[in-house]
Amino acid sequence: MTTVWLKKTLAGLQPADDDSIRILKKIDVGVTFEADIPIRKSRSLQWYRRYRALTRILANHVESVEIEPGVRFEIKGDPELAHAALKYLTGLFDSYVLKDGGFIRLLKSTAFDEMSGDEWAVFWKKVLDAVHQKFLPLVDMDEVELEILRCLGEAA
Repeated sequence: MTTVWLKKTLAGLQPADDDSIRILKKIDVGVTFEADIPIRKSRSLQWYRRYRALTRILANHVESVEIEPGVRFEIKGDPELAHAALKYLTGLFDSYVLKDGGFIRLLKSTAFDEMSGDEWAVFWKKVLDAVHQKFLPLVDMDEVELEILRCLGEAA
């Protein structure tokens, strides 16, 4: 089986590189052939922008957060540390038990190619719950949403 890369245009599917052009030229016009097309609901860039605005807000307003009883995670004004804390609080990690009885947690990725739109929607709900429960328990979530919009320049 040979792989070709296609680009969807207003005119239909077009070869996306020179190798694909060469391969598709070998197929006569009118011939029907099978193509495996991976379908994955993509994430919204707007969702990503909202999330990054939220991590900046958390980094600016929270010094540390309790990720489990007795364990505090320092944010230190860093949105990437807020992002890591959110992964811990939402369970976005794999846990491994060590021989000595301890354990290690490896954070999973939220990259576009690692997390589908459906997975992101579930993660986002958990994020909002973590923000309400752990990061900003005294702040109304409507105010958090409004601040996200302000950060994105979308609030009136």
